[in-house]
Amino acid sequence: MNPRLQKTADALRRRGFDAAVFDTARQAVDFILGDLPAAQEVGMGGSVTLAQIALSDALRDAGHTVHWHQDAPAGEGAAIRRRAMNAPVYAASINALTEDGLIVQIDGTGNRVAAMCFGPQTVYLIAGRNKLVAGGYAQAVRRIKQVACPLNARRLGLNTPCSEEGGRCDVSRCTRPMCNLFLAIEHAPNAKRTQVVLIDEDLGY
Repeated sequence: MNPRLQKTADALRRRGFDAAVFDTARQAVDFILGDLPAAQEVGMGGSVTLAQIALSDALRDAGHTVHWHQDAPAGEGAAIRRRAMNAPVYAASINALTEDGLIVQIDGTGNRVAAMCFGPQTVYLIAGRNKLVAGGYAQAVRRIKQVACPLNARRLGLNTPCSEEGGRCDVSRCTRPMCNLFLAIEHAPNAKRTQVVLIDEDLGY
């Protein structure tokens, strides 16, 4: 078992989160399926990680109802994001995670960070080992700005400075930013269960 992930899981528990570490994505998905009561309504935030581990397919195959704009027909994204936010269970990935358990998220529209803070009673936050940073908040933001945002901007075809070859974040030139909102979660939000699922694989951006 990866000692760095175990150290981070211990830190997350001290901050009030539930935390579990898995060697493979398949083990992590099986854990989530076993952890959920039958026939749940599950919202999902946009995520390359969740797509890579095929979580939506696994949930549907197990009899759950999934609201995920990422696999929805064109034009239905906004309505599905709202349904996802109001579901009793929500799943999303993590943009950056410090070894002492600080979770840092970025969002363009706010649907993901809103659901993480309030609404759904159970939230699953899923992260591969590549999301860990050795420092604190500044290092987490640097990872997001230098790694996650450029790759996601290219994937989505956004015309942002960071999406250019060798590009860097330049707020003055960014006409359609994807980093409108930053959220740092120091402790698990009150009145909900937040289960962090750490996987010893490189997943997402």
